[in-house]
Amino acid sequence: MSEFHVETLRVGPVEKHPNADSLSITRVHDYPVILRTDEFKEGDLAVYVPVDSVVPAGDPRWAFLGEHRRIQARRLRGIFSMGLLTAAPPGAVEGQDVRALLGITKYEPPEPPAEGEDELDPGFFPAYSDLEAVRRFPDVLAEGEEVVLTEKVHGANARYLFHEGRLWVGSHTRIKRRDPKNLWWKPAIALDLERRLAAFPGVAIYGEVYGKVQDLRYGARDDGVSLVLFDAQNVATRSYLDYDDFLALARALELPTVPLLHRGPWSQDLRALSNGPTVIGGGAHCREGFVARPVKERFDERVGRVALKLHGEDYLLRKSR
Repeated sequence: MSEFHVETLRVGPVEKHPNADSLSITRVHDYPVILRTDEFKEGDLAVYVPVDSVVPAGDPRWAFLGEHRRIQARRLRGIFSMGLLTAAPPGAVEGQDVRALLGITKYEPPEPPAEGEDELDPGFFPAYSDLEAVRRFPDVLAEGEEVVLTEKVHGANARYLFHEGRLWVGSHTRIKRRDPKNLWWKPAIALDLERRLAAFPGVAIYGEVYGKVQDLRYGARDDGVSLVLFDAQNVATRSYLDYDDFLALARALELPTVPLLHRGPWSQDLRALSNGPTVIGGGAHCREGFVARPVKERFDERVGRVALKLHGEDYLLRKSR
């Protein structure tokens, strides 16, 4: 599933911004949203445009953004804000997704350049599931439910599988032909994943290639990259491993896993763990956030597999400072 929607909704309670008379604050799906005072009142029909939306050029409703067509988190007069509200188009109804009507698309960061060519998707190697946000679905995780929170690492999504007598390597969306210069093949070759995964055919492992990949480098001082695992799936049944089974697999493979930030009862207070220094790289910079999942796999009709992410405010604001 994907968390990206451009939804028509009724505006909730609106409060005055504590530091600016011309600004007010409301909340949308538990996201704080700052708006111009008197622009909307509680009960008005509006459209919520989330972070990482790309608005169309030439539309006068977005003229105030100038050339910055990608919506990003901001701190305005000391208050954190995610996304914005705009007037609902004529004829729109509550609950309607109007991204096509408004010409809004989701920002997709380009995959890091790679010298190796892609190969055809064999059809049996599933990409990693998209994760919904804790802020959008705050009640999917039940208070007191046993969960694990692991650090979300900022790099390139990677997947590896030994199947039909060979190692398959993929980015989030593509299958990569073997090439020692390729970003996803570098750790596969360095860690001899073909040999390691041959003992577990049909089990896909998912991880993050990090280092000199994106703007957060985790202390890397050269062109080297590293791999850290965060999940695994039986490709025959398309079922993810319970967390303890995943850890047992990683130990058997002798491969590192993403840092554990918390294991125990879920509480809304744990959201604070989305901020703070990264565990990887000795606190070289802020962490991206966390992923929360039950210790035992389960599904919810709203989000599918229950695994939710929360980006930290420090991470979301890192390029605006």
